[in-house]
Amino acid sequence: MATELTMPKNDMDMEEGTIVKWLKNVGDKVEKGEMFMEIETDKTSMEIESPATGVLLAQFYQGGDVVPVNTVMGYVGEAGEAVPEQGAKAAAEEAPKEEKKEAPAAEKAPAKVLSDASGIPATPYAKKLAKDNGIDLKEVVPTGRHGEIRAIDVFTAIEASPVATPLAKAMAADLGVDLSTIQGSGYRGKILSDDIKAAFAQAQSAAEEENVAGAMKEIAEVLERRKLSSMRKAIMKNMNSSHTEIPSVTQNIKVDVTELLALRAKINEGKEKAEKVSVNDLIIKAVGKATAKFERFRMTLEGNEYVVHNQVNVGMAVGITDGLVVPVIKDVDKKTLLQVSKDAKELAKKARDGKLKSSEMGDGRITISNIGMYGTHSFTPIINQPEASIVGVCGTEDELALVDGQVVVRKKMMICVTFDHRILNGTEVCEFESYLKELIENPVTILI
Repeated sequence: MATELTMPKNDMDMEEGTIVKWLKNVGDKVEKGEMFMEIETDKTSMEIESPATGVLLAQFYQGGDVVPVNTVMGYVGEAGEAVPEQGAKAAAEEAPKEEKKEAPAAEKAPAKVLSDASGIPATPYAKKLAKDNGIDLKEVVPTGRHGEIRAIDVFTAIEASPVATPLAKAMAADLGVDLSTIQGSGYRGKILSDDIKAAFAQAQSAAEEENVAGAMKEIAEVLERRKLSSMRKAIMKNMNSSHTEIPSVTQNIKVDVTELLALRAKINEGKEKAEKVSVNDLIIKAVGKATAKFERFRMTLEGNEYVVHNQVNVGMAVGITDGLVVPVIKDVDKKTLLQVSKDAKELAKKARDGKLKSSEMGDGRITISNIGMYGTHSFTPIINQPEASIVGVCGTEDELALVDGQVVVRKKMMICVTFDHRILNGTEVCEFESYLKELIENPVTILI
């Protein structure tokens, strides 16, 4: 029996996924566990594994299609095996089952049994489809055995004309809007009433646009419109939510990283490039120790309750081609520096390759955003909800300092901590920053 290939639901918030491309074509052999499709969600892009071994029998969607979770996208099975048709089309083929209970030839009058109020013969399911999709049965060509309209005929009519809701069709007729010129914003391009309103408003402003067309011509040649990817939409939504919902405050502290850089150099002596520890690895480990020490930094707010978490999971912001993702290193306080460094490298590579699993993101207690490599002096990072805080790491700068009566050059860095004032107050953050400063300026304590 053919096995369904469905759009997976990778987390509670996921409602749909975008097909990037099929990795297999119809007729290709597919092994169980082999990747057959690449998709993009609002959090990441990933490849989907085949649940069975066989041949790819059918594909119901193409690259670029947005598909709701748990929807059947195709089938894999034995070569030549028949498969059910997709979704509603499968129901359309099964709907007119009442034909099996036909009366004797002399008593047949199927057209009258199936006719609607207008006298047009159609199956019940075909009439429902036509009503739901605003299709006039008079415009549908019947292919039924007795001249009745079947559901598949309605589907043909839907595909041949702009798909619009009944209200949208009525509005278009009243306002003189041509449906064939509109790209619907509904599911699978369905035209909604809002699309009609937008098209009408655009038509009204056409005269004004013509007046400035000449002046805008040169500009138009160098400008372009780009649709937001699913990831960019999610980032925009999450950042806006964090900025508007959380009463956030940022506190900065300057730390001396001279000894930290010297310790890093010693640790990396004789190591291959892939095995070397970064400054970010040391800071992740230090932030993990500080988060383990200060309980309120492991809190989240749920309704009228504070929830204290035991695990010290540290997220690290990773910039990728089309956005930002935050993979999470688990139990940082219990791991050695080398283990933290290894996890950080593997997660960063997965993030840039679009291979992160949902289990490798989320459930963080605190996040680190390091833009020190760009020489940034200070900045205000935005909290990654539902965490209580985020640590911003800035660039290293040379400063003159007086040590034992001698003027010396020291390496200094700003650490910026943005926190949720509903969970933390300024004094608690000062204590956290002071402890973090102590760890960084005495880096051997990070390893203990």
